[in-house]
Amino acid sequence: MRILALLLLPLFTVAQSHNEAKDLLNQVYEKTLGLETQHISFTNTIAAPSNGGMKERSSDGELYAIGEKVRIKTGAFEFLSDGKNAYLIYPEDQEIERTASGEETSLSPSDILKNYQSGYSYKMAGKSTENGQVIQYVALKPVASEEIREILIGVNTKTLLLQNYTQFGTNGINTTFTVQTYDVNVALDKDMFNINSKEFEGFYRL
Repeated sequence: MRILALLLLPLFTVAQSHNEAKDLLNQVYEKTLGLETQHISFTNTIAAPSNGGMKERSSDGELYAIGEKVRIKTGAFEFLSDGKNAYLIYPEDQEIERTASGEETSLSPSDILKNYQSGYSYKMAGKSTENGQVIQYVALKPVASEEIREILIGVNTKTLLLQNYTQFGTNGINTTFTVQTYDVNVALDKDMFNINSKEFEGFYRL
């Protein structure tokens, strides 16, 4: 019996870590859904293999959300989801392109967490202190994926909100989303999520 217990203990520990990690992500998801509005300043970094090392390219952006409506502004393009349809907007060229799926292309915390609710194994991956905030990391491995090797999600233990996530691709390309500031329940103009508003008059629809 003692030998059997020793053999089963690692399996129990793995299952416990899996449940604990998934429960934490569910808590963050539920809290995020409960927010009336969100405004996030973020940095998005892409690291790709180059000459035996990794070459990084970073860009800053702003994310605004009211419920399921999301708008993301970057230097090169904007992303808008009105809750039903999703669009890529190119202000410099005054062009709007409809995309196939809002959840798959959105950097909204609720969409990020929703995408990883199934099809993955989960485990706690340690803590770190960043800018005075304690971040709990959760590692996710896809059950079956030809594109994703692993995902690492960082949760602010004080606010229980998303702090960062990194997707490690099987092709060696890693993409990291890092929250710089996270403001919740702030006043936002609902019209900024309307693709037919005056703001986009004259834009060419692709």
